[in-house]
Amino acid sequence: RELPELWNRLNNDGLTPLTLAADLGEAKMLSWLLDERKRTLWSYGVVSCVAHPLNQLDIDFHQDNKERPLSVIEIMIKKNNAELISPIIVSLIDKKWRSFAYRIFVRRFFMALLYLLVFLATTTLRKTGSEKAASEFGEKTGITSSKHLSVSDQFLYSLGHTMVIIGAALRSAYEIKEMRRLGFSNYWQNSGSTFRGNCLVCSFCFCIFTCEILHLFGMQQYETQILAFTSLIGWGHMFFFIMPFQFTGPFVIMIYKMLFNDILRFFIIYMIFLAGFAQSFCILFNGYGLLGVTIHLRLRSYINFDINPIA
Repeated sequence: RELPELWNRLNNDGLTPLTLAADLGEAKMLSWLLDERKRTLWSYGVVSCVAHPLNQLDIDFHQDNKERPLSVIEIMIKKNNAELISPIIVSLIDKKWRSFAYRIFVRRFFMALLYLLVFLATTTLRKTGSEKAASEFGEKTGITSSKHLSVSDQFLYSLGHTMVIIGAALRSAYEIKEMRRLGFSNYWQNSGSTFRGNCLVCSFCFCIFTCEILHLFGMQQYETQILAFTSLIGWGHMFFFIMPFQFTGPFVIMIYKMLFNDILRFFIIYMIFLAGFAQSFCILFNGYGLLGVTIHLRLRSYINFDINPIA
């Protein structure tokens, strides 16, 4: 059997020499291979026109085979390795961003913002209905009632609620399609903002459907709690959209680094101290818990307090 060209040969991991250099994080080797692949169209003195083949460097949009090998840009996103960025890749990404990616991104941004505003209005109308019901019956209810709204508000609530469900269903179908196209493992092996975006979107859709199931079974308390958590997830996903902008991107990255570096380290150390002291107090004041600890600390300097129960 005739072997493919050396540039297109795959190893056992499905990587070519070019993509293997990107997967291993060898920036110098990747730069050298990219320079070797270039084709000089013309040159005049020190000025030359160079063409770089896009195969293996970027994904082929006409290639629908999900078993295809990953491109260099996909590996860079998956590994989240900024050292692999070269002027060639920067130029390619910049041209793609200005040609079509920016328009797609802005369109998705406004669609997500409109969807969240509808979700906010729907939740507000449900809360208004529950407050009216509570004022009439003199007791607190969940936020799952819309029977006490006016006709216009009830129509707006029904319309918005339908849009929320349809939007979650369409986004779920899109994410399932992406999983089938990329493969389940590749879909979740992405790192950086792509992985966080996938987690937030899937969690949001799952929580929306969970709220509807709980609503059907009349479990209002659990529905309220999950709906509150869903709101945080939905609006937290907006950080994914404001990150690329120069006006807000640095602050989003700064907050992310603070949460997952400084605060996370402090939280880990805090949990170690908390677990140690909690276990010690539990052993010393068995059966009394926090009340026994408080009484002992207050009265130890005044009286000889016996913590053991009276027989």
